[in-house]
Amino acid sequence: MNTLISFDGPKGVGKTTLIRLVHQRLSASSHPVVALVEKDLIPAPQAALLGSLYAAMKLSPTLETDKAIADALKSARLTLTREVLPTFDGAVILLDRWYPSDAVFRRFLSSDETVAANITEGVRVPDLTFAVQCDPGISWQRATARERNLDSKVIRGYDDHYQATLSFERAAQQFGWRILRSDSRTPEMLAEEVCSEIAGVMGRANLR
Repeated sequence: MNTLISFDGPKGVGKTTLIRLVHQRLSASSHPVVALVEKDLIPAPQAALLGSLYAAMKLSPTLETDKAIADALKSARLTLTREVLPTFDGAVILLDRWYPSDAVFRRFLSSDETVAANITEGVRVPDLTFAVQCDPGISWQRATARERNLDSKVIRGYDDHYQATLSFERAAQQFGWRILRSDSRTPEMLAEEVCSEIAGVMGRANLR
């Protein structure tokens, strides 16, 4: 068995930096730990389908396409739940994005129904879900200033980003995800909190 830790949030909130710091700290504890990215794990056929759906969504955003994306992601996550995640036996898995991110990127679907559908159909529920949040003005500035820029298949401008931030904040409160504010605390402070929470779940003080 492994311990699954999900990190989700809007663009530019600092997930990648946080995961890197947590990975470094947990690696120093000598406990097996891996940092994975959801999109990199999706099998090629499902990734190809998603690519075509994202392209269609960009050309003409519709409820039908948004639902098709949500269903394709759910199917991919079921594959990862059954065939990929179990291969990391005994490890702490730090996962960059999982079904909570549907609350950020689905434009026409309610986050509660989309998240609930993943859980109901058997997508693995993380042992801890960290909802990384930030003032949308700050995260937008961060996202658009970095080398890869916004790098989003769905978010097209600040208004989309703003609404995505509000949607995710509501979902985080509704589902009881661990909220981390990255606009008022440093990445090092957040990493310390995350490692402490993971240690509490695992009952291993030496993970801190």
